[in-house]
Amino acid sequence: KAEFTWTKTMTQLQGSPDVTSHTFFPDAFMLMPLVKVNDRLFFDGQVEVDANPMGGGAAINLIEMIAYYRVAPALSIFGGNFSPKYGLYMGVMDDFTNRYCTGPIGMVRGPQTQTGVGIQGGVQAGYSKFNYQLYVANGPQLIVDSTTQGNANLTGQLNYGNYADNNKNKSIGGSIGFLPFSNSSLQVDVSGQMTGKMGDAGSLFENISSTSFAADLNYYHVFNPIMLRVQAEYNSTTTKNYNYPFVDTTSAHALIVPKFNNQLSGWFLGATLRASGLDNVFLSNLELGGRIGGYAPPAYSVASTPVISPWGENPETQTTVCLTYWFTWKTPLNLAYDVLKMTNGPTITSYTARFIYFF
Repeated sequence: KAEFTWTKTMTQLQGSPDVTSHTFFPDAFMLMPLVKVNDRLFFDGQVEVDANPMGGGAAINLIEMIAYYRVAPALSIFGGNFSPKYGLYMGVMDDFTNRYCTGPIGMVRGPQTQTGVGIQGGVQAGYSKFNYQLYVANGPQLIVDSTTQGNANLTGQLNYGNYADNNKNKSIGGSIGFLPFSNSSLQVDVSGQMTGKMGDAGSLFENISSTSFAADLNYYHVFNPIMLRVQAEYNSTTTKNYNYPFVDTTSAHALIVPKFNNQLSGWFLGATLRASGLDNVFLSNLELGGRIGGYAPPAYSVASTPVISPWGENPETQTTVCLTYWFTWKTPLNLAYDVLKMTNGPTITSYTARFIYFF
């Protein structure tokens, strides 16, 4: 695929002048080869060249590299560098299926691309269907960042960009989806991952654990001539409480925070309407969408200190409206208006036009 984006962003903070910026750049070029070795063995890869407008360069990223072996119609074994099924946005949606140009806030903190092995498949149950995935992976690594200055310390965050493990423990994760109707118009999923040890082997942080959970739904139906699609997700990640070191910006010395509530959560609800049944070609290719969402970061409080996030983050809410024109099923033009409001922080408004072409 090839992707191009123009964005106008305005940042408003009470007591400060508004800041406006414009950007136009190719977001990414991605190659997604799927190789069939025989009727049972397949290889799936995704390599993406991402633009870096801030640095003026580009980065080559390996998104996935997986081998699948089909044991039976309801069972496949896979292994490699894979994106686990976690929620709707991280597990199913991509830039092509995400009409809103921007990702929903709070959706990129859960399990991401990892290295491991697993099984997956689907089962017919009368008119209904079930699908599943179960895997064992290296899992995330705990970030311990006691040297960062200011209020944006990274300690307690999880890094999924590792190929080698930092200890002998593994993550266990999976998902199960239920499609109750024979036309598969509704799918409801639950998914999660548990990691018993995330710190470096032999370190004070080795035994810190984390658990992630997500629930989502994806529904579509044609009320002739209107096609409706509704998508929603809630996810939460809880990492074990610990006496992490942070920087106290009020007195410029290290502060040990006693067991802060290291839990974050995010959610979104979106819907699109498309008059796909109209005879007018132009109107039938238009799709209108709206989405709301929220994000709650971890927070802690000590004597004489208000409840704050050690990562320099604030609770956020998001409202997005978009209009898409489908030139073909694989060539959409998205126009979006997005408002991001932060508690005790700025309001960021963006206008975006994005064009994607699959070839």
